Amino acid sequence: MAIADRLRALFGRQSQPKTVISVHRERQVAVCSILFFLLLGLPLWWSTTRVYRAELPTSDIVRFTPEQTLPVPVVFYIDAKTPLSQADATFIETSVQAQVDSQRPQFTASEWHIRYQAAVRVGVAPDTPGHYTLRLRMGSDITSVDVTPARSAIVSVPHAAQAKDVLVKAISAIVADEERSVRDLAPQASKAIGNTHAVLKYAPEYAVTLTLLNENPVDGAAVDWDIKQAVRMYLQPLVDELRPFTRLSVSSQVLHHAGPPPVTAHKADNGTYLTSDMLPHFVNSPSWNFASVDPTSPMLNFVLFVPALASQPMRILDSGIERSSAFLVSQWGGVSIANLPDTTRPGDKVVLSPEDMQKHMGYFISQIRSLVGIRSNAPLASSAQLQVRVRPATATGVSGWELDALMRRWLVRNRQTAIATLQSLVRLVDSLQNMVVMDDIKEKVDRSLAALYETENALRRLPDLNYVH
Repeated sequence: MAIADRLRALFGRQSQPKTVISVHRERQVAVCSILFFLLLGLPLWWSTTRVYRAELPTSDIVRFTPEQTLPVPVVFYIDAKTPLSQADATFIETSVQAQVDSQRPQFTASEWHIRYQAAVRVGVAPDTPGHYTLRLRMGSDITSVDVTPARSAIVSVPHAAQAKDVLVKAISAIVADEERSVRDLAPQASKAIGNTHAVLKYAPEYAVTLTLLNENPVDGAAVDWDIKQAVRMYLQPLVDELRPFTRLSVSSQVLHHAGPPPVTAHKADNGTYLTSDMLPHFVNSPSWNFASVDPTSPMLNFVLFVPALASQPMRILDSGIERSSAFLVSQWGGVSIANLPDTTRPGDKVVLSPEDMQKHMGYFISQIRSLVGIRSNAPLASSAQLQVRVRPATATGVSGWELDALMRRWLVRNRQTAIATLQSLVRLVDSLQNMVVMDDIKEKVDRSLAALYETENALRRLPDLNYVH
């Protein structure tokens, strides 16, 4: 009975007529409840369902355009028995820049603009990349430039009155030649002049694989090599010189190929020969099964090919003229043909010593230089007006001049690649509004931008680095 009474009392109260005040209070409660859920629920719903997009520095990225010229300084110090005045140095610098600018080919519509600039100082250059000493010598019989592997050269002139003109010619030729070389590596310039370059794109590491390939081990000799010692003696100095910029990880292997050769060499009275048109088909990567211990890095293959005894000696002929026993394969590596001694018989065991491989390792070093982009005529080639002698860096495989030119080339190309990648990312993010952009992507973009700014600042500071007027 007590429960029934309470229910009747409850329903009795609800059935009672509502007053104006109670209705107004209920409306206030309803409105407040709706506002509460809107103010609390909408932000909660937005934060839990929206796509997270870290804000990228778009305005800083799009400010880079091809028309904005990148200055690339090259600093020369003039060391003379009678020191030049600062006014003479300024005159040489101004004359060089005017000559370089007047000889610069016009940039194409989409080509990134670069401007190599010569800075001329008096004295001896510091031991720093990008700084070079030109030692002026008077009283020679001819006008010449003797370039040493270190960052220096001897400029000889018959008379002191000719010194400034010769220095202007030499410096302007060095600067202009390197600028043209860098521009020729750009994709737009390559297409315009129709050249096919063997140079690989820059990578922080290249996987270098040295392969001894014995063509016919069944009916031939069992060939092995002392490659570890040969690498230490001949290749390691070049690897050490390039290490500040890129790493060459070197591995080796021995392959025995019993199948048919990729091409059949022409027979001659004494051995066999390959012609130039056969060389592109000589390399048979799938059949030869070249392996890399580092599948993530660009691979450079260098093959020491030992022909079958019946094909030896094997030579390479170009228009009937014998050329070197090695050839370069664009974007891939190189091959060197190793003919065994005439006394070798089937079944003999032959071990190639480091001395036996000296010539072939020299070919491989030359091919590595070509593939990574080291200029063979850096810093200067002879001309009708100037006799030039460039001393090769036989100890290391690359001179200071060549290393600096390679560094500047990679700097220009990597800057262009970085800007193009950042701008492509910005366009992609803007076109896909639902694309997630996490904070780690923004951090990488910020670091890339900081590196671009630091590169520009470093180039501006370079001419006056360690220089005291």
